[in-house]
Amino acid sequence: MLTAYSQEKKETNKKEPVVITADKLEYFNKDKIAIYTGKVEAIKGNIKLNADMMKIFLDDKGDVSKIIATGNVYFEQENKWGKGKEAEYYKDKNLIILRKDAEVHQDKNVVEGDEIYYYIDEEKAIATSKTKRVRSIIFPKEKQ
Repeated sequence: MLTAYSQEKKETNKKEPVVITADKLEYFNKDKIAIYTGKVEAIKGNIKLNADMMKIFLDDKGDVSKIIATGNVYFEQENKWGKGKEAEYYKDKNLIILRKDAEVHQDKNVVEGDEIYYYIDEEKAIATSKTKRVRSIIFPKEKQ
């Protein structure tokens, strides 16, 4: 379902800064936490994450290590996009976890579940569900 992601693009994304815009920012220097609220958008290379609120955790160097997003969460990367009510992003694993009515789409293909782990570098998705069964819709590839 997920296509190959070139090594060159992976390396480019790792070197890109995270650019965050929002209606409001609260920064807690002692805790190294920034809380953004109101139409929040975080962009790193070709990956975009939107939500009503994002809590950004910084490491000792001041780099983003983790993001917790809540409310109308949406992510996009090239021909893939996903949504849920909550999400977490872990920089060290380059992992997005979508929660609560989670969906990941690539072209016309869809994966749905209560929780979807999307490993960006590997283009690997793992869906789980406690309240209902996971669901996938996979279309045959069109002949060129």
